[in-house]
Amino acid sequence: MPATEVLPVSGIRLHLREPTGEDELVAREQADRPAATILELAGRLARDDAGRPVTWLELPAVELAAAALLIRSTWLGERIHTETLCPVPDCGEPIDVTFLISEYLDHHRPGRFRGLLERPDGWFGLAGSETSFRVPTVEDLITASREHRDANWISERCIRPADAPPAVRRRVERALERIAPRLDDLVVGRCPACGADVELFFDPISYVTAELRDVSAGLYADVHELAFAYRWSEASILALGRGRRHSYVAMVRGDLALT
Repeated sequence: MPATEVLPVSGIRLHLREPTGEDELVAREQADRPAATILELAGRLARDDAGRPVTWLELPAVELAAAALLIRSTWLGERIHTETLCPVPDCGEPIDVTFLISEYLDHHRPGRFRGLLERPDGWFGLAGSETSFRVPTVEDLITASREHRDANWISERCIRPADAPPAVRRRVERALERIAPRLDDLVVGRCPACGADVELFFDPISYVTAELRDVSAGLYADVHELAFAYRWSEASILALGRGRRHSYVAMVRGDLALT
């Protein structure tokens, strides 16, 4: 049964199906383009309440990072476990950083911003200012990634006039951080040796893409074993759900008894 999750800004309810080998192939072979990879996986795996594909490019950019975490939760579970090294001189001990995806998303839940004005064209304004702005979209993010643009380029697309005073731009940035909080953020761990708190930058899209690539490393071997054992075609093996394929491989290896 597909898992149901909710996007933080739009509130769209996602129904996420189990990945197949075809989906793992995307994660395995396209991981050098993280945002585009997550976009493709989201398009393949997620549907809305009506069973329709989600129009990802029109959604706030933060929704793609949320989708990465929700896909990861469906694929591997919601507990993130990563490591870093203590930066304290003469220490350098490994530090485990563990947190739940649901708690991370809840911590970055959107809120209200005082003085925010909603305009008929979908843009926003601020009380006492003529400046208009909109939330950066997934399309902005994908275009910036494809064209090797930086955050300033995205900002210029989303604020008008482009020469808004610095004080107004800072206010816009604070508003955006409230109504569509970014999910790339710092997480904190504590060194078990010296007790120092350590901050680790966490980028959901890059992290999840790399992790899904790594856990899909055995895909080619699975296809080879099942094709050799059962004479199935590559296409039929890749069409299997991830869990079912692993069960067949375990039976071929003698690790799972037939019942």
